[in-house]
Order: sequence, then C-alpha cells, then structure tokens
Amino acid sequence: MRAKMIASSLALTMLSAVMCVAADDNEKRQKTRKMAAQTLQDLYKLEPTSQTAIQKSPGYAVFSNTGVNLLLSTARGSGIAVTPRANKKPS
Repeated sequence: MRAKMIASSLALTMLSAVMCVAADDNEKRQKTRKMAAQTLQDLYKLEPTSQTAIQKSPGYAVFSNTGVNLLLSTARGSGIAVTPRANKKPS
C-alpha cells in the first residue's frame, strides 16, 4: 500500500512539473513571436525595401541576442525562422 502511495505521489509530481514546463515554453514562444514581429516592423520603417525582399525570399530568421550585464557578457537569445508557405514550390 505504501509503495502505491509513493508511486502515485511521484507520478503526480512529475506530471505537474511537465505541465509547468509546457506552460513556460508556450509563454516563451509567444514572447519570441512578438519580438520577431516588432523587429520586422522596425526594420520595415528603417529600410522600406526590405519588406519586398523578405516577402520574395524563401525564408527568413529573426533573433534577439541578450545576456549582457556589468560583469559578464554571454551570447544567449531566442529567435524564430520562417519559411513562408506561399514561396514553397509544389512537389
């Protein structure tokens, strides 16, 4: 009986941990998409011809590079790579 109780508790703990990680991943994904959209809008304002070039390209990627503080500089960030469906050739 005690072994079943321990196994059940362990299973519930693992399940809740997986659910928390999944929620964090979804939030991180949404932040990355928002950052990418804002970066593209900023680029289009600075260089209007870039919008046409990106729309005609087979794909593009937008990345942030964060991780700089006063004592340590690290190369970390997040990003998104996109292959527009309109540019794909039928097989």
